[in-house]
Amino acid sequence: MKKVLFATTALVATAGVAAADVTFGGYGRFGIIHVEGAANETTITSRFRLQIDATAESDSGIVFGARARIQQDNDGSANGDRLGQDSSSNSGAYRADRLEGGINGVRFFVRSGGLEVGVGNIFGAIDSMPGMYPTELGLTGLSYDYIINGAGAFSDTYDSDGNGAAGRNGVEVMYSMGDLSMHLSYAELDTGAAFNGVLEGDRLAAHVAYTFSGWTVALGLQDSDIVTDTEAALTVSGSVGIADLTFGYANNGTQGDAFAINAGFDIGAATRMNVVVLDQENYVDTVYGFGVTHDLGGGTSIRGGIQNNNAGNTVADLGVRFNF
Repeated sequence: MKKVLFATTALVATAGVAAADVTFGGYGRFGIIHVEGAANETTITSRFRLQIDATAESDSGIVFGARARIQQDNDGSANGDRLGQDSSSNSGAYRADRLEGGINGVRFFVRSGGLEVGVGNIFGAIDSMPGMYPTELGLTGLSYDYIINGAGAFSDTYDSDGNGAAGRNGVEVMYSMGDLSMHLSYAELDTGAAFNGVLEGDRLAAHVAYTFSGWTVALGLQDSDIVTDTEAALTVSGSVGIADLTFGYANNGTQGDAFAINAGFDIGAATRMNVVVLDQENYVDTVYGFGVTHDLGGGTSIRGGIQNNNAGNTVADLGVRFNF
């Protein structure tokens, strides 16, 4: 991601000088999306995301920082008296969970060497496991039905909107040393009655990952008051010949087991294809699909994909994306 440096040094009023950096980056995308069975099956889709990362380093080398996003999708609310809310359902062109009121909840952190402590809108130990997001299918991700933890729906995740926009609070500890990495996270939930009937509770999760001989294995465990949450997850990622492979398994509580395979191939110098398959016990149908990305250079690309989603309906998209 190409980033623009806006500030490199900040003067401290009392005495001395402290190094401070603020970087801006993100992407824009636009195109069309087709959802079989939706009220409007074929619509325009777009998103603009601006990510802000700010850090300052103490004299002893400890880094303090924060991350926030400004994001707007074309499925955001147009109802002025309910700013930040959508009244339409997921079955149509709008999303009922889309809350967009400007800057999302902030993740703050302190880092020293391989140790990092984060608070606020945390990444979450399960959602940030290596191999959890092996690809972003098509232009939009096509609802991410191929992710074994429900794309963060069954665990804590850094959220650009939804509960993330409301400032969800959690705490996490991350540590890495060579090929070994570990992550522990905890969050109190205040989800409202609409979230599986659970008003409040907590999540405690952890993962450990190790890389050897070109393969990365990650194991995650979670204890949650939400019975549909992920309880255990395992990912294995590596390469065989021209294919980059990721195998995933998750026990998603009362929703049952999920098994997934992702394969990525380079087709020529500028084109990449990904194929995904996921089977979860409570899904109506097996999820399968493929996506193609053609790099135009300079952070720009043409992207498209087609997928059979968890309800057995066809979803497809096509458009362009530019990173900045």
